[in-house]
Amino acid sequence: MDFIDEFNEIISLWLGDDSLEAISNASADDIFELAEKMALSIRYHFHPDGTPNRNFSFIANSSLSGGRHPCSYSECRIKKLDELVSFSSLYADEVYIQNPFEEVLIAGPESVNEISRQELIYGIYNYIYLKPLIEKGIIKYAQNMVALCQKHSDTLANPISAEIIRKENQLYSLLEDQLAERCTISFDIGKGAGPFLKFEGPKGIIDHGVIYLHLSGELPEAISRLMDKNLPYIFSRAEMLSEGMLSLIIDPIIKDLSNQEWHSAFYGTSYLCDNPTQMKIAAKLNSESYAASSSAFNKGMSHCLPLVYAKDLSAIVKLREKEGEAFSVYRDKVHSLLKSTNRWSEVEVAEAFRDQILPEINLIDKKIKDWKLKTRESLKEKVIFSTGAVSIGLYAGMLPPNIGQLVAAIGGGSAIAGAVMDYNKTLKDRIEARSNDFYFLWQANQ
Repeated sequence: MDFIDEFNEIISLWLGDDSLEAISNASADDIFELAEKMALSIRYHFHPDGTPNRNFSFIANSSLSGGRHPCSYSECRIKKLDELVSFSSLYADEVYIQNPFEEVLIAGPESVNEISRQELIYGIYNYIYLKPLIEKGIIKYAQNMVALCQKHSDTLANPISAEIIRKENQLYSLLEDQLAERCTISFDIGKGAGPFLKFEGPKGIIDHGVIYLHLSGELPEAISRLMDKNLPYIFSRAEMLSEGMLSLIIDPIIKDLSNQEWHSAFYGTSYLCDNPTQMKIAAKLNSESYAASSSAFNKGMSHCLPLVYAKDLSAIVKLREKEGEAFSVYRDKVHSLLKSTNRWSEVEVAEAFRDQILPEINLIDKKIKDWKLKTRESLKEKVIFSTGAVSIGLYAGMLPPNIGQLVAAIGGGSAIAGAVMDYNKTLKDRIEARSNDFYFLWQANQ
């Protein structure tokens, strides 16, 4: 049984027709068992094998995987999945996404809460949304649980772990200093929403420039003592640091980057991010790994070639399968253009599409138009001539039993033969277009 069939069966047997209601009402033990079944199915079917092409094999961050960090709003999640789908189908060999089912498994049944249930629901919906690319092996699930013998744990995992921990500590200090200077944290109580913390800061780190964290259950003493104060209450820098409040923003960033670095170290993948700040951090954490920006790629593509960006996913996947060689040539060319800058900023990617790729697409369009115009004019002239000759013969009653003899006698045979040859030329337009490195992109833009 392949993965799609097996995963569909797990969902059907455990959840029936309404995943939302089933997960909301299930016990914590049942939720854990469901996540366990899904995680083990993924582990069996998505074990990496061979050595990937690092230039086109990526590990996506939490945001592009449809995760809740840095924004759990459903529309933001879908927007990020759209970025993932576009980048994956038009550039990558494979993209590994973070595994929400494994996260529930690792946390254990005692840690199942409303967030766990919510992420499980989103994980299932994301699977359904990404199924066409999962089925083709373009989207895969990452595995952060790695089983090693004692020897490889000592020689491979422990040194990597020690280095990652060192980087994490250094990164935490840097981010804490930066956020303490540029971030504002306030406490308030919203009507019908209850108590919440509001984080405001640079968009490069805080998505949308603001994050709301709603508080439930028993409040920490540092928060509960503010209930009787004039609200909103703005925390001082000293309070933010002493209470470790910035960890609520920093910890998910560090966890995200650490998961990517582990996967990159074990499976030879490159980083795929959607945040410029995270891109810079990833490049510093592991200078040997390639880092790509899905948002930069998508914005450059959508501005210059909107028809490609708006194309139905199945159409792109079918074209990619049909024109495999052309896809590889186009993708290698794009890679060489972007790799030469050593950066994937939105400005540079947009410039590459506008200044180097779009002119090539326009050139193919012009050649195709010129070829069609010339061959059609020639075709029209020869068809009119040959048809006119036959018509005159019919009107005058001059046609012998063998009409071909007359047509040939007055030159019509050569005209018809020439017309057929010119018609054949119109069918060779795409063959000629294939000589351009960006033929696949031109074809996708049609």
